[in-house]
Amino acid sequence: MDEQKLRCSKQGREAMAALAQLRDGDAALLYAYAASCDGGCTLAQAAQNLDMAPEQVKRASQLLLVYGLAANHTAPSPRSETGYPAAELAQARAGDAAFSGLCDYFEANLGRILNRRELETLLNVYQTLGLPPEVLTLLMGDCAQRGRLTAREVEKQAYRWYDLGLDNYDRAASYLARQRERQTRGAKVLSILGVHDRLPGDSEQKYIDKWEEMGVTDELLRLAYDRTLLGAGRLSWPYLHKILCSWREQGFRTVRDVETASAGGRVRQGQPAPVQESAETVILRKMQEKRQQRGLVLEQRREELRQQSAAFAENESAMRLFASKMARAKPSEKAKMALEYQGYVGRQQDILRQLGKPEDWLRDKPDCPLCGDRGYVGTRKCRCLEQALEAQKVTV
Repeated sequence: MDEQKLRCSKQGREAMAALAQLRDGDAALLYAYAASCDGGCTLAQAAQNLDMAPEQVKRASQLLLVYGLAANHTAPSPRSETGYPAAELAQARAGDAAFSGLCDYFEANLGRILNRRELETLLNVYQTLGLPPEVLTLLMGDCAQRGRLTAREVEKQAYRWYDLGLDNYDRAASYLARQRERQTRGAKVLSILGVHDRLPGDSEQKYIDKWEEMGVTDELLRLAYDRTLLGAGRLSWPYLHKILCSWREQGFRTVRDVETASAGGRVRQGQPAPVQESAETVILRKMQEKRQQRGLVLEQRREELRQQSAAFAENESAMRLFASKMARAKPSEKAKMALEYQGYVGRQQDILRQLGKPEDWLRDKPDCPLCGDRGYVGTRKCRCLEQALEAQKVTV
């Protein structure tokens, strides 16, 4: 079966008019299926899920391509390990301003000069996939934030973004916003499980996403974690997941449901003693919860403003795009661009005033400006954490 990948290129009324003109049921069904898949679908996937013969799917795809309803979005294969000639690398770095800016941005985040293999990988992504520089800048920034900024990770994620159709700034920015929400939830779950110094790994995030779909509450997760420590003697994600799935199958949705069943003998495990956390862990967890809550409030305010004012939404999008360009600009250009960026900031403040909001409506306001409510400045405890620990001793 052809591994060609289809992605819808027309939407809404225009697509409906073209489908009506086409008058083909198989093509309409294939279009609907491709539209329902993030980043499109392969012909093999469509044949399997639509219960259509490969010949039917291939014919329908050809009709969609001819009528401009879909485009072939099959990702090209990564360049072989033979590499680029040194002269071609040098020419790309010196002669292509966009690629040079991407390299500068990569090196600024990496803290060193890119080696030849890394340059080859980056140039391959840039030339092969055709993703705009502002999209690649967002991608690199995301890799850096996750602590995974390597050339291979950028290549891996670039092909993934290509498959998802994240080929312009707005789509990529929206995707990252959704990922940030996942990470916020993931960080909160890790804090419940006694992990405070990192984000979830890929396999851990899959468990967290599943628990979100199941509607697991924080309180129920804490109880399941306690039972996991009692039964496994340590944090075991499969063991914890098994407990939560078992409770769901028995119809337990709250801690009270579990405790009531335990008292009635329906659950064998006894109620364990609560896990003792250190004072510092408790304080840091509360700080993290405050930061997350403030972040959610600010994002809710932004979303309300986007719905309320088209001018705000347009200016916000322009600010993000300009910040991306400024991040990869040459040092000699950044001072001038910073002044231009202030124009966007001023425009945002004008819009806030027109909407009756204070100028600092979208500004984060931590209780401690020194550490931003993180408890640490670098590797040293912040004064706010030390004071909280001292107050804890007094109350005990």
